[in-house]
Amino acid sequence: MFWKGIHKFNRIEVAPGGAAYGFGEHVNSYRRVYYVNNITGSSANLGTSWDKAMDEISTAVTASEVHRKDRGSVTTNDYIRNVIVVQGTGTPYTKLTTLPLFTDFIGLGADVRGSGTGIVSVGEWTSRSYALLTTDTIRGLNMYNIQFQGGNDVAGSVAIMKLTNIFRSRWEDCAIMTTGVPTASPAYGLRLIGSVGGLHLVNVFWGNQASYDGIANIGMSIEGTTFHNSVVEGCHIAGVAAAVKIASGCVNGWGSEFKDNYIGGDGSVIATIGVDDDSTTGTIHFSRNSIGATAPLDLENDGTGRANGDTALAAFVTNA
Repeated sequence: MFWKGIHKFNRIEVAPGGAAYGFGEHVNSYRRVYYVNNITGSSANLGTSWDKAMDEISTAVTASEVHRKDRGSVTTNDYIRNVIVVQGTGTPYTKLTTLPLFTDFIGLGADVRGSGTGIVSVGEWTSRSYALLTTDTIRGLNMYNIQFQGGNDVAGSVAIMKLTNIFRSRWEDCAIMTTGVPTASPAYGLRLIGSVGGLHLVNVFWGNQASYDGIANIGMSIEGTTFHNSVVEGCHIAGVAAAVKIASGCVNGWGSEFKDNYIGGDGSVIATIGVDDDSTTGTIHFSRNSIGATAPLDLENDGTGRANGDTALAAFVTNA
């Protein structure tokens, strides 16, 4: 975790003072590290150190993408992978409409399961708005220790995070949170409406940042035709109507698995359905998950063959 000393994500180390190491001999000098602090930073800064930090994540994303795409005559991501390091403060970062590609996006701060000073939090803490809403196709994004917070209006279609297409990306130790004591649940926590491939979610937490209720109506919604070669593991996925919902049109789910997660309600809320998989050709596997719902598993296609070792109230469950 990123709270003192040298902070490490995979092979990358961020030392006190902002120096970054561990990129290896295979990453050449074109790579850049951008530093972001919404208290001390400025949109006019280059983000090359904490003393010259940028003010917002969006400022760094724009700069990173320009640099990645245009290094002299080269307009692709060849031989380059940037890093964005964001300082946790007592002020939330402005909501995002895109994410960086082929980048390590690292939160330098307290654990994301909570509220207050020190957390790298994106979104509006008292708003009925989103934290991330993008129609861009995201590739190669490794994201660590970032909280996304927002939306508390189930009557609308607010999703705390809404993405279209995302490929070959890893999110670790992140959180998807509703605001303190909302008047209603947000419609969605994480809503994926396009194609997903090679997405790896590790220890991601769905919940409420300051209360035991007010979780998303649907925790994770998979709505595109493709969700393949993806893994969701060690996560706490909470929802009211369904913790995980997979649309009937998701016909390409091969190579994907939900394993070793908690899937269900939270606080005083018991989810109606743990996993609601309506895909008529569903192939996503569910292994060793603890499910807290009235109907733990509702798998349209081959439920028994895809559910392995899942439990609800300490008893093994199969498809409804």
